[in-house]
Amino acid sequence: MSEECEFCREKFADTVLKEYRHWQVQLFLNQYYLGRTLIKLKRHAVDLNELEEEERQELFDKVLPEVEEALDQLFEPDLYNQATLGNDCRHFHLHLIPRYSEERSFQGVVFRDENWNSHYKPYPEDHKISQKTFDNLKKKMSNRLDQ
Repeated sequence: MSEECEFCREKFADTVLKEYRHWQVQLFLNQYYLGRTLIKLKRHAVDLNELEEEERQELFDKVLPEVEEALDQLFEPDLYNQATLGNDCRHFHLHLIPRYSEERSFQGVVFRDENWNSHYKPYPEDHKISQKTFDNLKKKMSNRLDQ
């Protein structure tokens, strides 16, 4: 654990969708991409090459397939982007970004992937959905992941 690391301090504990042995899946706060998640290693490490075999195996054989399957069932993304940049937070995590060729809606909110067929950035950094919509999305995704 690193005292300076916001992920080690559980800064985003209220966004957790599911816990695994080595990983925690969180709903990303900015839902410009409907269902975007963050998959965080529970122990402090910085790079992919620092993962232990058991952590890699759980990530690639269990966590990613389960999260993608849940998103497939809920929103039918056309593509997934995965990003492991580490520029803002030096704690190993992976962004799973569902991409959509056509708009999707959730509880009356329309989501449009204006960057379809291109890099996922730039996108509006201040894109907000209501807390109620966020909480309902979190509940729906958590329930799907628990099945």
